[in-house]
This record gives sequence, C-alpha cells and structure tokens, in this order.
Amino acid sequence: MSPFQALYGYIPPHRELITQESTPIAAVKDVLQRRVNMDHTLKKQLEIARHKMKQMTDKNRSEKEFLVGDLVFLKLQSSRQNNVALRKNLKLNPRYYGPYPIIRRIGMVAYELRLPEGSFVHLVLHISLLKKKIGDAIIISFKLPMTDKKG
Repeated sequence: MSPFQALYGYIPPHRELITQESTPIAAVKDVLQRRVNMDHTLKKQLEIARHKMKQMTDKNRSEKEFLVGDLVFLKLQSSRQNNVALRKNLKLNPRYYGPYPIIRRIGMVAYELRLPEGSFVHLVLHISLLKKKIGDAIIISFKLPMTDKKG
C-alpha cells in the first residue's frame, strides 16, 4: 500500500507521460494542458529546492584528499570514544592523535591508517576524522592511550 492510498483510502490516479496528441474535445485539451503545466512547475520547484540544498551543504564543506603514505592526525571525539581512554574530564582529552601513515584509500571518503598495536579504533576511517600533517615542528602524540577491553 502506498502512503497516498493509506492516507486517502484509494489508489492514486496514474500519471503517464503526456504525448502531444491533438484532440477535438476542448475539455480534454484543457485538462492535458493543465497537467503539462503542473509537471513543468513541479520540476522547476524541485530543481530550485535541490539547488538550495546543495548550496547550504556546500557552504561548510571543504574538499580534502590524501595520498598513500601521507601522515595524518586522527581526530577522536572524546564524548564518543570512551574505548580509547576513560578519563574523569572528557573536555580536556586531546582532540588529535598521531601522525599516522595512510596505508590505502578505500572509496572516495575512507582511508585505512597504520595504527599502533593494541588500539581499539577501527583502521578504516572517514576523511572528516583526518587532518593532514604539515611541517615537522608540531607533534601532538605518537601513541594512542593504552586501555584494556573494560576501558
């Protein structure tokens, strides 16, 4: 059952593609012309909505791309990553760990990192959790905090 049928109690009218056949009946011509106009209006409004959603999404988007062998920092959300280090004050946890080398690229937005043994973080991570290491001066942390399975 379609949502339309559940809401209104009957099967929705079938909307076929309108061919430009001529008909001698004026009422049919009028109905067909209104349907064509409505289709054009709906397509135009959908295109405007799609364009607006794309603009709003792209406003805060930054394009990133890494190569195999690049060193990247790994961002761990302290509120979600309790399996890495259990601390009393989660706000003071370091935000980035690393740098770690990229082993391979998986798809358009996922990368596999070479993390240290014993870390409970998955090796394949989304690009939004990675930050490229630039320069040699700043090194935040080489090792992830060691924990057991209980935290």
